[in-house]
Formats: sequence, C-alpha cells, structure tokens
Amino acid sequence: MSFINRIVDRMKIENFQIFDKPKERNIVYLEGCNPEGTPNKDEPNHFNDLRMVFEFNDYGDAEILGGWQATTEPGYYYTDNPMNRKGAARIAFGQYKAWQVGIHGYSEPHESLIQVDNVRVHRDYNRDMIRTGDLIEPGLFGINQHHGFDHPVNDIYTASAGCLVGRTRHEHKTFMTIIKQDPRYKANPDFVFSTTILDGSKISS
Repeated sequence: MSFINRIVDRMKIENFQIFDKPKERNIVYLEGCNPEGTPNKDEPNHFNDLRMVFEFNDYGDAEILGGWQATTEPGYYYTDNPMNRKGAARIAFGQYKAWQVGIHGYSEPHESLIQVDNVRVHRDYNRDMIRTGDLIEPGLFGINQHHGFDHPVNDIYTASAGCLVGRTRHEHKTFMTIIKQDPRYKANPDFVFSTTILDGSKISS
C-alpha cells in the first residue's frame, strides 16, 4: 500500500475528518517519520518529523502535494527553559480545527498558520522530552505553524517552544502557497484550517 493511502487509512481508523472535495487541502504532521514514509528513532532536538499536505484528485485518489522536514516537539532549549512553569508544551496526537493564516514572530515576522482555537498539549514538567505521564492541558498557547529559520536538522534550538515547525524558510513558503490554494480559504481569508498530528510509527507498511 502506498504511503499516502497508509496515512488516509490511519486517519479513518482514528475517525478523523478527511477533506476530499476538489482542491481541499489536508494538513498532516507525522512524528518520527522520514519524507519517504519510513519511521525513524524520533531523537530529541531533531527535525525528524514530517509536515505534509495532500488532496484528492478527480478520480478520488489521494495525492501528496508536498512533504517537508519538520518538528512537532520543542527542542532542548525550551524544554530546559520552558515558557510555562508547568513545562514545555508538546502537542497531543489528534486532529484540531484551530489555525488561520496570519503573521508569526517578532524578530522575523512571517506568514504562518496562527492558533485561534484550543488544542491539547502535554506539559513536560520533568523535562524528559516524552509525553508519557505528562499533564494534558487544553487551551490557546500560541501553537503556530511557522518556519524553523533554516536551523540544522540536528538542532531545533529556539525554533520551537511547542509549535509545529517546518525546518526551512523556503519550504515553509511553499507550504503556505499550497494551502492557500484551498478553495475554502480563497472564498474566506478567515477560514480556519484543520491539522492532524499522527504518530509516525503507526503508519504501518
């Protein structure tokens, strides 16, 4: 079975919404997954997750429009220096309708997807960089989808305090261009995008 069909099947198993009308974009992050669809060790402080956008063609088949290196997790810096006393935020696996096109950042403002509704996060109070046993908290935390300032693959550094981050500036611009072709956004610039975060190890071959 193809990589994209494995993703679609996993979304169906989880009872997540799949957008299959013409040109509708599906945004998915696969934690611990390589661009070719194989799982990796999901080492801490690495851009070793996958940001992906897919749509359905005129024949009803899912097609990948883009896949890029990303992180769904904070790196060492914000794990050790959390912005919240409860611990760094690590988004919970799931699907959320929670993002609008907007501007992220102060030092280098850039077009991104900005959180506008609740998501669930695990609070890494013990700083072990895993979700197991961590407090789960829903809310608006500024979990945006932005770029990672071209940081190297093996050092997230300050690129994420819990946001969903594509590693490079160029690839992030491509991501934004693709999702803005969604007819729902074209009809309404305040459209709220859904995003699905999956455990890459569960996308079985």
